[in-house]
Amino acid sequence: MRAPSAPMRWKALLLVVCTACGGSSSNAPDAAVDAAVDAFGQRCEGACRTTIVTAAMAATRSFDRASYGVTARASGAGLHVEAHRGGGTGCPTSTSPTPDYTLVLGNVPIPMSTAPVTSPANLLDFVGDLLGGPLGAAATTVTVTPIAADVCATCVGMPAPGDPDGFVALDLSLTFAAGTVTGHLFATHCDSLDSQE
Repeated sequence: MRAPSAPMRWKALLLVVCTACGGSSSNAPDAAVDAAVDAFGQRCEGACRTTIVTAAMAATRSFDRASYGVTARASGAGLHVEAHRGGGTGCPTSTSPTPDYTLVLGNVPIPMSTAPVTSPANLLDFVGDLLGGPLGAAATTVTVTPIAADVCATCVGMPAPGDPDGFVALDLSLTFAAGTVTGHLFATHCDSLDSQE
């Protein structure tokens, strides 16, 4: 029996590879890829799903984790977003260890596009070296640029977890009297940060 020609070997290899990929020729999206696409069609994969936010003030410190909750109001829902360095892991609660630093964005509009928005913002320095003495400081200017988001605004008050796949990815540029906070955060939903007003 003759060995298969080069074109025949490639066809056989292609058949094996296609079969290993699932054997389906449909154009249905892959579940992992579909889950990474947010409500306004943006992808959030790789670096998008990390938090790298830096505060440059009396000292330079970074925040390494973030979470958000939905604040439900009669006038419309908004997001309460927190970035932390230090303290416990997971969703913040009243019994969580005190973090070293916390950045709070108090009312971020629920992202519907990548258009920049603003929010009240405060920085809390529980160590005392970042702000040079004061416990807290309010931002003078805040620019929040949504990168991607998947938020369930109607899940507030549902049995936990209310929105286990919820996330927001935001680019930040904040100015304080003592310096700046810039970077990118990826926040996951925490029922403990949800509230109704």
